[in-house]
Order: sequence, then structure tokens, then C-alpha cells
Amino acid sequence: MKKDEEAAREYSELFVVFSDSIEVWMRKVVIALVIVLCLFQAVLRVPEIRQWLASADKYEGTSIHRKNEP
Repeated sequence: MKKDEEAAREYSELFVVFSDSIEVWMRKVVIALVIVLCLFQAVLRVPEIRQWLASADKYEGTSIHRKNEP
């Protein structure tokens, strides 16, 4: 009985150590992906670069030119 409790405690400790390391790694990955997403959204605002990254624009029809736009 004592051996089972010790094995369960050891397993729990190992799991906590493992999950803590994975949590740190996943947090870094998520933060990096959010930063990359924001950068791509900013880059897509530049028309010269957008034509290279977003190929669907040519299928959207004619653009509307408003008076206040150059």
C-alpha cells in the first residue's frame, strides 16, 4: 500500500514538472504566433506587398474609388 502511494506521488510530481515545461513552451509559441499575426496584418495594409501575399484580390472585382482617396 505504501509503495503504491509513493509511486502515485512520484508520478504526480513528474507530471507536474513535465506539464510546467510544456506550458512554458506553449505560452511562448502562442505569443510568437500572435506577434506574427499582427505583423502580417500590418504588412497587408501596404498595397505593394499585399499584391504578392493576397492573391484573392484579383478575384474580387473592380475597386471603388472614393473622392477622398488618392
